[in-house]
Amino acid sequence: MGVKDLADVDDRRLVPLLASDPAALEEFYRRHVRPLTRHVTRRLGDPHDAADVVASTFLAAMESSAAFDAGRGKPIAWLYGIAGNVMAMRWRRGEAESRAVARLHGRRETAQKDDFDRTDDRLDARGRAQPILAALPGLPGSERELLALVVHDQLTVGEAAEVLGIRPGTARMRLARARARLAPRAV
Repeated sequence: MGVKDLADVDDRRLVPLLASDPAALEEFYRRHVRPLTRHVTRRLGDPHDAADVVASTFLAAMESSAAFDAGRGKPIAWLYGIAGNVMAMRWRRGEAESRAVARLHGRRETAQKDDFDRTDDRLDARGRAQPILAALPGLPGSERELLALVVHDQLTVGEAAEVLGIRPGTARMRLARARARLAPRAV
């Protein structure tokens, strides 16, 4: 099948073909590379790091396409989940490398004044957010997941609804309920 033949094929049918059909991989990539790149860039802040993560995500998707279970969710949510795992793995590896370098040097580099200011700002923000963060585990899982996509990943409600496989109206209702539950905790 050529790419033109696959233009109308649903993602659920494309995913199992990713490892064996280059045209299917190309079509799936074409459909999702831009939104995934935006998502990862928002999370990482660096477009170069985001490009590496997106490439690793599509490689992992291709390698694990046979294990995709359409009954567990939409392909877009599966793809974003892979991206989240790739980012977490990079973060853990980066943290381990930083600790190793610090041990090798026997000391930490002296921080610049701007570093101290940023740290103070983060501590202030964390202090203000603490009551809300403490209330998050009490929210239903569907509301927590939606909040994470909208607040942390900075997706629109429509994009988050698509990732979760729900209608935008349902997502707006869940978000309103979550905000109402968290509002008393906000200072």
